[in-house]
Amino acid sequence: MKILHTSDWHLGKTLYDFPLLEDQAEFVRWLLELLACERVDAVLLAGDIYARPVPPGGAVALYDHFLSEAVGRLGIPVLAIAGNHDSPGRLQFGSSLYRKSGYYIVGSAGAEGEPIRLTDRHGPVQFTLLPYLHLAEVRAQLPDQDIRSLGDAYRVLTGLLGPAPGARSVALAHGTFADPGFCAGPLVTSDSELGIGGMDGVDSSCFAAFDYVALGHLHAPQRAGKNAWYSGSPLKYSLSEESQFKSVTLLELGAPGAPPEMRAVPVPAGRDVRTVTGTMEELLEPSFHRNRSFGDYVFADIGGPECLYPMQKLRTLFPRLLGLRFMDSAGPDKLSGAVQAGQVVSRLSTRELFLRFCRETTGAEIPPAYLEIVDDTLAQLGEEEVCP
Repeated sequence: MKILHTSDWHLGKTLYDFPLLEDQAEFVRWLLELLACERVDAVLLAGDIYARPVPPGGAVALYDHFLSEAVGRLGIPVLAIAGNHDSPGRLQFGSSLYRKSGYYIVGSAGAEGEPIRLTDRHGPVQFTLLPYLHLAEVRAQLPDQDIRSLGDAYRVLTGLLGPAPGARSVALAHGTFADPGFCAGPLVTSDSELGIGGMDGVDSSCFAAFDYVALGHLHAPQRAGKNAWYSGSPLKYSLSEESQFKSVTLLELGAPGAPPEMRAVPVPAGRDVRTVTGTMEELLEPSFHRNRSFGDYVFADIGGPECLYPMQKLRTLFPRLLGLRFMDSAGPDKLSGAVQAGQVVSRLSTRELFLRFCRETTGAEIPPAYLEIVDDTLAQLGEEEVCP
């Protein structure tokens, strides 16, 4: 049986102020072509289908298109679970009806759930779907079990829903998993998966009875145990992911007892996420960028003194400029003191906004004599209390 493992689509996500739905639609088009070309027998989608619990209409329409094509036209079963960014109830709406067509979706894990069985020429393969777990919900469903942590919850559920002895089996799960006795180094993480809900790490050895564990939540493809793998996200969703290799995983299950065969298929990126570094003069020179795409999502690290209107100038070359930093004046954190697309200014006072405007337009601080005039004017307007 040939299986494709993917996760963390985050449909409807924005990168700073830039919607990524067009890029995500390109990925879905490519994926559907891959499914047909590789003659895939099943798709595993290990959570975080959407970027937020109430996704925008365009994101829902794109996922509906994928299901219609994959399940309806190609006849490929899709097995999916909810991640920590998804709404379990909304995601599994109509799930009992969807199963008749070949779409299996589980939003909330429970002991009453049954594994899904698909069959190939070697016999049945059992799939156990375990979405992102809320510890309180699992405790309420299993009051007779001693469940004190997420690790306890997974051990109990895999014991109840685990594979029959000798059966080929696959588990889907969403969370932070690692086997300390197997993994030599720390897991590779990024800013993106920290956006909604932190979660405790779970020992992935609780899945020891399965042939393969398809994990979601971490955006870098990586191994998390003897038989557990993260496929990673198909696109780069933060600057911290700019050096990551994005792919989907193709898995082949042979006869019972044979180890699964895996290979990563790179996802072609129409637009990259990257950092450019140089002086303002260098960055504004097209030949400086060595034929890299100007349509990429770009953050600029600028050497040399600050200048007027840097965002406007750089956006003439990079229309998807995420933000910038003058390296001679900013702190060690790339985004500390940086000018970013979509920077929130609503919390700043009118006085501070005006002073920032003066600094950016003149390149200098406002003289004290003029500052007194500004404070008097604001006081007369009743805008706010005068700052000392």
